[in-house]
Amino acid sequence: MKVLVAVGSKYGSTRAIALKIGDELHALGFSVDVEDACDVASVSGYEAVIVGSAVYGGLWRRDATELIKNNAEALLQRDVWMFSAGMTYFDDTHPGVDESDELSELIHPHELKKFTGALDYDRLNMGERAMIRDLNPPVGDHRDFGEIRDWARSLGVTLRELALA
Repeated sequence: MKVLVAVGSKYGSTRAIALKIGDELHALGFSVDVEDACDVASVSGYEAVIVGSAVYGGLWRRDATELIKNNAEALLQRDVWMFSAGMTYFDDTHPGVDESDELSELIHPHELKKFTGALDYDRLNMGERAMIRDLNPPVGDHRDFGEIRDWARSLGVTLRELALA
């Protein structure tokens, strides 16, 4: 089974999540391509697609959003999962609602997973700093690669089951 993991990532921490997912699926025997969402012209040729994005101010990266919107019909014909990575999933004081909830309505993924991300305040531009100032998210790398690995492995189990169905 050929799987695409497409990701919208500005600073690379969400791309690292996508690469981990791709590595785990590859280790389970799947043919996997991990691509930046901006480089994906079509999802044809893939039986399963995983689309993920970093979240800034509740919004997905534009390239990941456009990938879903431009390929919605084709994605409805495939097995699809989505994931987001952001700091609003850090604790119960933030609801964790973002643009991915709306995007998932377009393509009906098997699952929409939300991972806590990483935030290096020094790498943000002035606009990004102003946008998140009121949110006051925790700074640092809060990604849980054990959780990411486990999620990817569960995807592999589901993909095998779907291939046998």
